[in-house]
Formats: sequence, structure tokens, C-alpha cells
Amino acid sequence: MIAILSVFFLANQSYGQAIAERWHTCLGGSEWDEGSGIIEAGGSYWVVSNVESSDGDISNNHGRYDIWLANIDSLGNLIFKTTFGGSMGDGGNTDILKINDSTFYIVATTLSTDGNISPYTPPKASDNYWILKVNTRGEILWDKVLGGNRIDRIQNGLVTSDGGIIAFGYTNSEDGDITQYFDDYDLWMVKLSGEGEIQWDFTLGSFSGEGGGSIKQTSDGGYIVIGHTSGGEGGNFDTTCNYHGPGGYGYTDAWVVKLDSLRNIEWQQCYGGYYHEGGTNIIELEDGYICLGDANSDDGDVSGYHGYPGYPEFGPDIWVFKIDFGGNLLWQKCLGGTFMDYANNLFTTSDGGFMIVGQTSSDDGDVEGYHGINQLRDDVWLAKITADGELTWQYCYGGAGKEYIYKGVWQKGDYNYVLAIGTDTDEWQCRGPMYPDVRVFELGDTTTDVIPEYTTTLRVYPNPAQDWVTFEIGGNEPTTLIIYNHTGQLIEKLELRDSRTSWNAG
Repeated sequence: MIAILSVFFLANQSYGQAIAERWHTCLGGSEWDEGSGIIEAGGSYWVVSNVESSDGDISNNHGRYDIWLANIDSLGNLIFKTTFGGSMGDGGNTDILKINDSTFYIVATTLSTDGNISPYTPPKASDNYWILKVNTRGEILWDKVLGGNRIDRIQNGLVTSDGGIIAFGYTNSEDGDITQYFDDYDLWMVKLSGEGEIQWDFTLGSFSGEGGGSIKQTSDGGYIVIGHTSGGEGGNFDTTCNYHGPGGYGYTDAWVVKLDSLRNIEWQQCYGGYYHEGGTNIIELEDGYICLGDANSDDGDVSGYHGYPGYPEFGPDIWVFKIDFGGNLLWQKCLGGTFMDYANNLFTTSDGGFMIVGQTSSDDGDVEGYHGINQLRDDVWLAKITADGELTWQYCYGGAGKEYIYKGVWQKGDYNYVLAIGTDTDEWQCRGPMYPDVRVFELGDTTTDVIPEYTTTLRVYPNPAQDWVTFEIGGNEPTTLIIYNHTGQLIEKLELRDSRTSWNAG
């Protein structure tokens, strides 16, 4: 028996979805290139990548690494491309943020002082925040280099409700644009107006190291920050925040800080166990916050860890936990297997649950279908959990090589995503097998993937079908119908040239 659902049953998706690749494209040159961020705007996709090449699809590299902006259509065809950077290397945790269909922010880290980078005043002498506002013609409307005399690295950015941007990351600078520095590495955020003017900056930290993570604007006009802390004294870290580890290098807790609209700390809390925990993403819900991070402990707040606690060579689990509006822990869940599992991307789904998109090198525990030849190769990993954190579905996407994923995920639906990654899987590369290329692809739920190309109506009966099934379409254009089974295997491609077609499903 085979069950066939039309596009009009998309709202009735249930657990057990079978995901398959709908399309893919390979972009890049002969050197090291990998996708980092993606957005949808005006019916097409805009991808930012860290690129080393200056051939193939990539031209005008300014030196070492550049940021490459590529526009592709809904099936992966390259429409437009341009590069941004200087002679010393630019990129890192590069991301693209949508302001509207014609204007975007790009956030990255730069070492350069030339090329596309606007002149700036010392003491910015090392890694610095680099924020660009660009349009769909690839023109830089303005750019800003921010930081101090040491290392300042962007982790991500946030488009604020006034059209400006908050650039968020970490710093160990004590001068330049940083108005307050505590010690070691601190979390540092800086707010720019829509015209690129600095409006304020703010530091979170202690006399030991902090890092991470993510910042979001909250419904009350304030902000919620997630990252990690080593639990030291001093700064604006509250030593009563329930830090779990012994302190020192390699021992951190996930750290969540709630700020009001003027950056006053309303509360802060630490979550974790004896070893290393960190936070990568956070989403506000109706009754609290859902937090995404990584865990290497199996005590304290952490239970269900799949590896060997305290052994970083095996890597962390993906760790997801929910807190209320006061920071109280409601539940937590470790996801993954024995080896490295990590994620930056967290999405809400229509059933009140969540989809996590990250990477895995495990082939046990929660992970099934790993493609790598050993645990030194990562797959892209999607994990669907309920509103209470229970894993209901997972999917590995990859080849024999390594797939590199950071922020390059765009959600189209609960089980429908467009991703921009790097891959060194040989058969997936388009510019030679030595270095990674950019791979952009769409994953979709095949249990509802009966989609007429030109028509607007489709009837399928009987459904489920034992032997014969009939398709009725409205309209007169020839239509290709693609049918998959519940595992995502292609069963049939039918050319529907009449209003009614019968097919043997037995």
C-alpha cells in the first residue's frame, strides 16, 4: 500500500517525514570555499560564503579570504555574484541578515585595511568586526570596522526593530570602540543605526573568559543574550548565578543574560555541569525561552550525554534546554551520539516543537544514517523535537567527505529548508577534489511532495492506494508528477498530459 498526499495536505504533516533533496548547485573555484549564510529575498536566495578562490565562479578576490555574495534562483541557477574584502583576509563567522527584499546586512571579521574596507583609525590592529549594508546590485551602501587593539570577532548580528543592527561577538581589546573591558575575552555588542552610526556598545564579562553565542531582541523591548562563561569574579558577572564547574580553561557554563531596553541586567543564570557547556542560539516563546548549545558533562543540569564526559576529543552533544522568563530551568535534552554533535540553527515549527540543524560525526545514539567514512567527517544533521524536548525525527545529509555548516539555513516550512554549506565530498565538488566547494541545496518532505509544476489543483484517489490510483489535474499544461515512498526513495516520474491519469501503485 502506498499513501500519496497532495500539496493541499501540507498542514497535516505528521512525524516520520521522509526528507529528500529537491535540487542542488555547486559553486566555487579551485581553492577553499564554503557557504556560511543564506536568506530568501524577492523569490531568490542570497548566499554569503568565505572564499579563497579567484577562478571558477569567483572573481576579483582581494587577497587571502574574501566574502563572496551570490544570488541564485529558486532552483540554484547563479544570477549574480560579487566579492568584498581586502588583502589580509576577511570572513570568519560570516552571516547575511535581511532588512527587506532589496537591502541586507553582512557581518564578518576583517584583518584588512584596504580593498572594500573603508579607512579606519588605529588602534584597530588585529581582527575587527566588519559590518556592511548592501543592496541587490552588490553595492556597499556603507560599511563599518569596529574594535580595538587586539582580537574582536563577530559571532552574529541582529536586525533591530528600528532598522539598525547589533553586531555581537567577543573581544579582548581594551580601547578603540570598546568602552568597557573586564579581562581575558568578554562578550561585546555594538549597536549601529540604519545609517551606520554607533549608538551604543555594551560588554558582558568577568575577570575570566566569556564567549559565544547569540543575541535577540525581546518582546518587552529588551534583549536576551546566550553564550558561555568561565565563572570568574569581577565585571558584571554575578557569582551567585549557579556556575557549576571548577573554573579555568576548558570549564564553562552556558550563560544567559536578560537585559532591559537600556542594557540594565534584569537577571542572569548559568546552566551546565562540571565540564564544558556553551550557548549558541536562543528564541523567545510565549512562556519563556528555548536555548540551544553544546554539552560535554553528564551532571549538574545536564543528563543524557551520549559521549565520554570531559573528553573533548570525542566532542560535545547538542544541548537544548527551556527556561521560563525568570531564567528557571524547565527541561533539558542532550542530542547526538558518541562523537561530535554541534548546532547553531534553531527553528520553531507549527506543532509547537523545534527543528535543530547542525552537524554530526556520530553514528550511534540518536544519530542514524551517518555517511562519513570515519568520525573525522561531518554530516549535516536535522533533529526534530517536540515542545517538551523529545526527539521524534532525525536526518543525516552528507557524503564520504566533510560537510561544513554554520548559519547557512533558511526555513521554508517545518520540513523544508534551503542550506548553504561547504563540502569536500569528491562527487559533490565542481572545481576539483582538493578543497571544499560551496553547495546550496533544498531539502523537502517527500511524503507530501506531489507537486504539479503548472497546475493549481490536484485530486488523488483512492488515497491510500492498494493497486491503482487516479490523478486528476485542473488546467491544460503538461505536468510532471514525482512520487516518493516513505523512505524518500524515488518511485515514479509521471508525465500528466491528460486531465485524468491512472497509475499502477502495486
